[in-house]
Amino acid sequence: MKALEHEDLLQLKEEPAQELPESVRMRLDETYFMLEDMPMAEPDKRKKRSWVRRSILIVSGAAAAFMLLIGSGFVSPVMAQALKQIPFLESVFKLAGDRGLQKASDEGMTVKMDQSVTHNAVTVTLSELIYDGSRLNLVLTRDKLPEENSSGEGSEWIKRSTLGLNNIDFYVNGSWVNTGMSVRPGGSSAPHSIIVTALDSPGLHIPDEFELKLLVKLEDQPKPFEFKLPVKKAENSTIITPDEFKVLDHIQMGIVKLEITPVTTQLEVEIKGDQGQSLSEIEKLVPDQYKVGGSMNFDFDIADDKGNLQNTVGGNGSGETDHFRYVYSYEPFAEIPEFVTIKPYVLTPKTGEKKYIPELEFKIQVK
Repeated sequence: MKALEHEDLLQLKEEPAQELPESVRMRLDETYFMLEDMPMAEPDKRKKRSWVRRSILIVSGAAAAFMLLIGSGFVSPVMAQALKQIPFLESVFKLAGDRGLQKASDEGMTVKMDQSVTHNAVTVTLSELIYDGSRLNLVLTRDKLPEENSSGEGSEWIKRSTLGLNNIDFYVNGSWVNTGMSVRPGGSSAPHSIIVTALDSPGLHIPDEFELKLLVKLEDQPKPFEFKLPVKKAENSTIITPDEFKVLDHIQMGIVKLEITPVTTQLEVEIKGDQGQSLSEIEKLVPDQYKVGGSMNFDFDIADDKGNLQNTVGGNGSGETDHFRYVYSYEPFAEIPEFVTIKPYVLTPKTGEKKYIPELEFKIQVK
């Protein structure tokens, strides 16, 4: 969903005047007057600073009209749609999240909050959160982005689009958690925000309710930004733990857990060797056709009972003594299927083509 642009709001002016109360029309006319005086920049030459300035101006005028419209009890269809496009009135989960997070926002499963911490005139705000038992997602917003490098290098773009984030330490009930973390930028609709995903690594045992502490570390700030808050699992989940391993070419693969929630479908897979084998010995015996750069290269698709594949939203893995564990997260099912099929595959290095391994497929009954 894009931000409300100059021409989008001016389109509202085409609404017949008699449809709006006079007080509302006067307020909108003031906003149009300000917009029409602003120069129209070519899209490919816009800078982020000018976009932010324009957004603030638009929000100021539209928000005033919004309050008047509520008071009058009337919202025109065009105005209602336009107001939904203003990023600061929308959930960042809705604007930039995957389908599961958008659904959670729409159905009121997310927790709204407004915790802010300021260091050296930089403020970081934690505004939204959801934990469904499979993954923790939260929104962080930074009021002042890192300074832009005039060279325009790719690394500088990544730095700004992730708010200059260096790392986050996660603590559950006071204990540090060894969890992977991924970051999704808010994009043009929410350029000062990111969506962080964590607590989805293999082998974690997170309670349904806990106190969460975050130490948010930014590259350009010497002191971490600390947040503390209670977290409660949002919804009940369906957990299936098949007790089945399949063997092919020295690969012993089993499904440890399949967890289905309204927000996420999560798959946990184990690959092991013979008893007493080390990780390096297990990997050495696996044929090269399943490797990239000497390491195993397995990925997994999940298909519902109609053959529809679910979009992947994240994944990570670890090696522990004598086995490998992989956790993959997917968007939720449109409806709970009778069964699912786990389809392991490897990517062909040169073409990126998926090569499925039918001998290692699993059919798991859900209902």
